[in-house]
Amino acid sequence: MLQKEALIEEKSLHAGIGEHIGYELGAKMVKDYCDKYQDSGAQFVGRNILDQILAQPGCIGIKIFKALNEAGEKTYVMTGVNQEGHEMFQITTVAPTGEMNKSEGIVADRNDNVGWFDPAKIFE
Repeated sequence: MLQKEALIEEKSLHAGIGEHIGYELGAKMVKDYCDKYQDSGAQFVGRNILDQILAQPGCIGIKIFKALNEAGEKTYVMTGVNQEGHEMFQITTVAPTGEMNKSEGIVADRNDNVGWFDPAKIFE
């Protein structure tokens, strides 16, 4: 096992991960990233899709992946994550009859052509 993989395995995911860091630290972190990588951008995600992802049975959070859309433009792809840290590409539900069903988990993108925002302008 690679050392990086071992570090990831040691961390346990839970719904309490994440915290409010405040405007000043947030602005500094965004600026430092932009300065170091000469790359910036932020994308809007609406509440409805976030609620849908989080409402999946067993979902404790969301993983956000950098991606390119069909036109080759930068975007993000989001998936729900379960307690074991696995992306929820498939979910199990119980029908009213008691039957167990497997269905496709939500893998989300699309920002209604809102596009990317320049965080350097937001955090000025």
